[in-house]
Parts: sequence; C-alpha cells; structure tokens
Amino acid sequence: MHSTLWVLYAFGAFLMFGLTNFLLKYASSKGVPPLEGAAILLLSTGLVGVAVTLLMIVKGAFSPVANPRLLNLDYRYFVVPIVAGVSLAIGMYFLKMAVTLGKAAPATAIALSNALLVALLSWLILGETLTLSEIVGIALYAIAIVFLTLKPLG
Repeated sequence: MHSTLWVLYAFGAFLMFGLTNFLLKYASSKGVPPLEGAAILLLSTGLVGVAVTLLMIVKGAFSPVANPRLLNLDYRYFVVPIVAGVSLAIGMYFLKMAVTLGKAAPATAIALSNALLVALLSWLILGETLTLSEIVGIALYAIAIVFLTLKPLG
C-alpha cells in the first residue's frame, strides 16, 4: 500500500489545486482585484504553514529525541524547503495573476505543467531515469498544452 500511496496524494493535490484555481477565477470574476486576491491567498497559505509548524513543535517533531530521523540530518538542507517555499509563494502569485487576467484552463495548464521541469531537473541533478512510456506521456502532455493554449483552429 505504501508504494502506491503517492498516487492518492497526487490526486489530492490535483483536487486541491483545481479547487484553488477555480476559486481564484471565481473571485476575480466577482471583482476581487488581482493583487489583493494574491495577498489573501499567500496569507492563508502562510497561516496554514504556521499552524502545522506549531502542531509539529507541540508534538516534538523537531526534537531529535522524539524524532530520531533528525539525528543524522545535515541541517543545511533545511535551506532547500525555505527556497521551495519562496518559489511556491511567487509561483502562486504568478498563477493568481494568470488566472485572473486570462482564461483559467490554459493558464492553469501552463502553470501546472511543471512536471516537465521536475522530470528534467530530476534527471539532471538526481540521476532519475524515465521509461519510454513516461517520456511519451510527458510529450503528449506538452502537446496537449500547446493545443489548449492556441487560438481555435477552426
């Protein structure tokens, strides 16, 4: 079960991101200005982060005694999630602006096609390999995004 649990999380992210992007488009269609909407989105995200961090502190998740996984951890690598958080915040702002100013489907398709970049960086930096079916799937996804963002052909 554990080896396939990632699929449930991936679909959960699909549902939450889809709902988020629809709600952003809905709010903008009702007059919420882009910058103010982005600020509220980022503040809400930050509040969830603070709440989860406080819960982890209360449960002792940052204590090497309660969490032995931390004993051999190189704490310099905590910079990576910090950079990821800043990147996520900036990306959410860009996505909010794209959904507000343009059509929601093409904007989210382009923004969430980051699997292409993740696969490339994972190959270059982590040495991960892709199967032929994964390469074909990524190529088809890229082609679909091109067609989704083009002006109507007919």
